[in-house]
Amino acid sequence: MARLRRAATVPLAAVAMSLLATTAMAAGGQAINTAANYTPGARFEPLAASAACAPATDAPFELPAGYDQAVVAEEGEGGTIDLWDMHTQNEFGKDAGRYLYRTHETGTGGQVSVTDLKTGQTRELARRADWERFDGIVWTPWGTILAAEEVITAAVRDPAVPEATAGLVYELFIDPKHPDQLKTDDARDNVEPTDDGVAVRPALGSKSHEGMRFDKHGNHYGISESNPGAIYRFVPDHEGDLSEGTLQALKTANGHDGEGTWVDIPDELARTNAQAAAAALGANGYNRPEDVETGQSTGVDRNNDGNTLYVAITGTDEVLAIDLSRSRRPFAYDYVFTADHPASSSGAANAPAGEFDSPDNLALDHKGNLAITEDPSTNPVGADIWIAAPPGRGRHQPASTVARFASLIDCEAEPTGVYFALKGTEWYARGTARVTGESLLVNRQHAELGTTNDQLISITPTNES
Repeated sequence: MARLRRAATVPLAAVAMSLLATTAMAAGGQAINTAANYTPGARFEPLAASAACAPATDAPFELPAGYDQAVVAEEGEGGTIDLWDMHTQNEFGKDAGRYLYRTHETGTGGQVSVTDLKTGQTRELARRADWERFDGIVWTPWGTILAAEEVITAAVRDPAVPEATAGLVYELFIDPKHPDQLKTDDARDNVEPTDDGVAVRPALGSKSHEGMRFDKHGNHYGISESNPGAIYRFVPDHEGDLSEGTLQALKTANGHDGEGTWVDIPDELARTNAQAAAAALGANGYNRPEDVETGQSTGVDRNNDGNTLYVAITGTDEVLAIDLSRSRRPFAYDYVFTADHPASSSGAANAPAGEFDSPDNLALDHKGNLAITEDPSTNPVGADIWIAAPPGRGRHQPASTVARFASLIDCEAEPTGVYFALKGTEWYARGTARVTGESLLVNRQHAELGTTNDQLISITPTNES
């Protein structure tokens, strides 16, 4: 579907979004929720199989009936580079939902770019020569952006943190009056150079970062994408300040699930090699944990009173859920897993072995359905997007249904950066590609069959609720 390059002025849109933003700020920086409902069976009939490989230009996904797709932006526009990865919107504040930000996972010279959904224009937001494999991205509860490097061994060390041997997290200070720009005189930018709108945050750990999210208390969660790789919590010393605090790693008795603790990592070790320190402390080591999700972004968590951390474990084809209700006693359990998985405390498998392969990126919709993308090492068929529906009731229960929602026709590519657009996005996107508060946004990374340009795809129900 072709993109229209015209801007629309909708007076009611500004009023509606202003009210939404005011509500979000009053709630202490809580993201505006998506309106998306992708419940399997009720909203779509699952695909029976993965897509056969074929060239694709404007419609790279095989979708169920009742859904459409559109290319919103693509590689090269506005000076953007290759390897489009993960997404976030400006989730509250001025013009909430108008801007979509993404990381670019190039080896060096990493970039964060932004698409204005009102004008359809995409451009570079920030780039540095020493940024390596930018992957994870998150909108913080105080209106900045975190972007992180997914690298086990840094090839180009940050001059401000020369002791860091692996990837780092960077805070980008978004101008609250102009959210498509950086605020270069922000007082919180306390790392040289202090006039670029960016500050490195080594207290979050030097490790191979990917997914990042926050809980209701402003604690930060992430992983180390390695084998073994730990699951981490960062508790800041002061709310909204990530320059100082305590990095912790999950530890349970069996090294996988059950009730556990958060073990503290000494700050000097966290800033040097957090994964080595976590392993030395006996933290759980998983086979390539990748993305994480909570109900503090645009989705709604329907499990454990909204206190769940979801973690994709790529190497063992599972999604772990961690109940965060008790701050000092997290409880981990299998949420999505196949019969190939070792005996699970969660009971019978709920995902098809041999089909549910290498889960990677995660996103919650308004009903608590969890979208899960695949990143298999080889693609004889298309990589899929699955939807895991929450259980009806009870704590520590696995997903009730795991259904194939979409499949990528370009078998050389992978779906990355899955993200449900926040409610109200449609007011801005009326003049450009079709994006609404019910859209699932996803990148076509490593595009090869039909085009070699990575693309941002919007998947939207044709009969919206």
